[in-house]
Amino acid sequence: MKLAVSEVFYSIQGEGKTTGVPAVFVRLAGCNLMCGGKGTEKDGKLHDGATWRCDSIEVWIKGKSKPYEEILPNNCKESIRNGAHIIITGGEPMLQQKNISGFIQYITNELHPFPFIEIETNGTVMPNEQMLDLVSQWNVSPKLNNSGMLKEDRIKIDVLKKIRNYDCQFKFVVSNVNDWEEIKEDYLPYLDKSYITLMPAGSNQDELSTTKELVAEICKENYIRLTNRIHIDIWNKKTGV
Repeated sequence: MKLAVSEVFYSIQGEGKTTGVPAVFVRLAGCNLMCGGKGTEKDGKLHDGATWRCDSIEVWIKGKSKPYEEILPNNCKESIRNGAHIIITGGEPMLQQKNISGFIQYITNELHPFPFIEIETNGTVMPNEQMLDLVSQWNVSPKLNNSGMLKEDRIKIDVLKKIRNYDCQFKFVVSNVNDWEEIKEDYLPYLDKSYITLMPAGSNQDELSTTKELVAEICKENYIRLTNRIHIDIWNKKTGV
């Protein structure tokens, strides 16, 4: 069995509930959305009303199919043996969920009997029962209108309702106050505020500096958890660190 892999690296989790935890990132190729609007993958510009673009497009748009035993370099295997989380991300990793299950079983059998597995997903692909049993934490990032994606493509309420029954967080990228109003209208009828985390939009330190204070004020006013992007604070890079 194989996975289409774009990059693998050892770092720390930079966002959400497990911020700061040492982790091995396995970024899988492909996605069913194109945040930034159609064409952003070609010219790097914003389209279709988007105010931000996926900051890993240039990585996940490429990939190589690898057998499970060839996916992890030796330093990552050693990190997992020592308790590092495994974060399976993308793109949209759930497009490969059947083979992800086998990869997790490989890790369990070969590297660590109780691995902590985080899946980063946009919440549009329904997880099967095997995935729900194997994954330790679901990091769901539903998309807003600011992504440039059509509502019918980016909101799948049945998927969110399923995942909310497990250890999860729903992380929203926020650029302005209107984004919070949209979250209240489209998502709060289905998701309790305790599940929700707001993250300032920005793929570098300059961009983050213009949004994080605004988002912090929204969180204070509405009693919502705030997450920063500490890998950008530290390295000023969006991926591979």
